[in-house]
Amino acid sequence: MKREKELIKFVKPFYAKRDTMHDFSHIIRIKKKVAILKRQYAKIDEDFLNFLIYLHGSRTWAKENKKKIIGFGYPSSWISKINKPTSPEGKLVWDANLLENVGKFGIKKNLECERYYKLYSSWEKIRKSRYKNKKRLGKEGIG
Repeated sequence: MKREKELIKFVKPFYAKRDTMHDFSHIIRIKKKVAILKRQYAKIDEDFLNFLIYLHGSRTWAKENKKKIIGFGYPSSWISKINKPTSPEGKLVWDANLLENVGKFGIKKNLECERYYKLYSSWEKIRKSRYKNKKRLGKEGIG
């Protein structure tokens, strides 16, 4: 339990920078869904399950902070299992995250993603038109 509290304290600043559909309240919703879904499994590693819940969707960030995470006592091999539904624990988190995409949260999430991609798409068009005929740096130098 102490290790879980340390992990929560560590990941909260990461999720504070995320959009409203992927902030720490999303993690709490996933944890609640997992609590219901895990009833169908006879044997679950709760420690591994909590690790995957708190770090799902943040594999790159977890790799960047590997030393700190290992310092909490988690095996380094667990980091490579984030977002990979290859174990019962991974499948539970994966399914709970998919369930997050239905209902009012799913609608809100899709609307936010649509806004993001429209913004990104507009910026990409501007960038391409602005730099269409200019020389760029590449592997070979100035082209």
